[in-house]
Amino acid sequence: MMNRSAPPFPCRIPLGNTLAMLLTFAFCLPSSANAADERQWGFANYHIQIHLAVDSAAKPQVNLSKNLTNYLERRIQATLFPLWSVEFSTATGPFEHLLLHQMDELPTLEKMEPGIGFDKQLVLTVIANSEGYLIACREHDLTTNRWGPVLRQQARQPRTLPEQCFSLLKKTFAPIAKIRRDLDDDRHVSLHFKGSNLPRRSNEPLFAQPGTVYQPLKIRKTRRKEVRPDTISPIPWTYLTLEEMQDGTGRCRVHSGIRKPFGVRRRANVENIAIALPQTQQSTRVRFHARHDKSQPLVGYEVFQRDTDEQPSQLLGLTNNRGAIEVSPGAASVRTLFLRSDGKLLAKIPVATGAISLVEVPIADDTARLKAQATITSLREQLIDLVARRNILIARVRDQAANNRLAEARKLLSQLDALPGRAYFAQLLSAAERNERNRSTEPKVQARIEKMFADTRKLLGRFLSTRQISDLQAELNAASQTDAS
Repeated sequence: MMNRSAPPFPCRIPLGNTLAMLLTFAFCLPSSANAADERQWGFANYHIQIHLAVDSAAKPQVNLSKNLTNYLERRIQATLFPLWSVEFSTATGPFEHLLLHQMDELPTLEKMEPGIGFDKQLVLTVIANSEGYLIACREHDLTTNRWGPVLRQQARQPRTLPEQCFSLLKKTFAPIAKIRRDLDDDRHVSLHFKGSNLPRRSNEPLFAQPGTVYQPLKIRKTRRKEVRPDTISPIPWTYLTLEEMQDGTGRCRVHSGIRKPFGVRRRANVENIAIALPQTQQSTRVRFHARHDKSQPLVGYEVFQRDTDEQPSQLLGLTNNRGAIEVSPGAASVRTLFLRSDGKLLAKIPVATGAISLVEVPIADDTARLKAQATITSLREQLIDLVARRNILIARVRDQAANNRLAEARKLLSQLDALPGRAYFAQLLSAAERNERNRSTEPKVQARIEKMFADTRKLLGRFLSTRQISDLQAELNAASQTDAS
């Protein structure tokens, strides 16, 4: 656990000139940015705590931590203040070892202090190696209690190390914006970024570049209008990609696997925000499993992908024995995947490639439908064979009757009567429909199964009608009466 006492090198960004001080004091939000009033949102800054851990044993360098802190402090003050209000903390002891060697496990270790009074925590580590310095950075957004991915890069020259650390901090930082829907366009939304109206000291981009992917989140405020991490949840299977920026407002394309990701009506206690997802060049593994049992993978299912709505879908491959498939980074930041089984579309989901390493997709189990379809296919094959035999016998009966061989015709008619009829197949069909292996607990899957059985029953009435045999019997009776007279 980190010591809450002052760090060895306490560094606070000064407020600077009087104008910046007044703006920050008057308009700065509390630690939960979502509790702020709409008018203050554009003037709210980010209060960030940066934990720095350095391992220079391979290349001893005196005061490396202090020098990096001083450099980063100056760069942030010169370019990002007042959007960033930063406090540095140099990690020591067990906490330093934790950051240096277990950064990937930080979300599960729960050894980070909550960072009361901060909006974000950034963990920055520098490890000397044979190729220079390995820099790693990770963000913990305290408003949404979300951890970003670990971003790493290699600094080969010592003189470039401070600037590369600053660059990686900016790349790891995930801005937050409020979502505003366009009532006339369901495919686009607007983003109003936090701090977008603050004065700027340079033309440094506001961390909002075209192509950036955002995760939309739904906030449910308490009766006291409070916002807690447990009241924030991601909007399922939905991402936003920034298309353009103008005056602190971004226009985003909506990618969603559901029809109305932001609902139909706006509710007073519900607000939608978006947080940026840092992009990496890593692949994303998408795993499909049964909704009722996560341990049951969907193996051998077809997965198609599409980059844009204007392009046709292309086969990506089949799910492996774990129900997973790899999606490599491409030209599109967000790709749409289609899961198919036996020509049936089971799922349509957007995937932000590189933003998340693993995506778990629960799917309504289609096994029962496949078993039911196999049973129905077998019954239909028997039905086709029976109909063919019936038609052959009917043709032979009429041929014998036409040649006045009525005795032979009646023998053939008896064979026709002995064939299984509609009642027999209806009984088989009902037994198959009652079989538990052909039933599903998923309403949509069960509806498809019931439709298959209903369609098969219609075929029984169409091809196994008793009217043909009755008409044939009447024809033979009429022929017998004519022959007797």
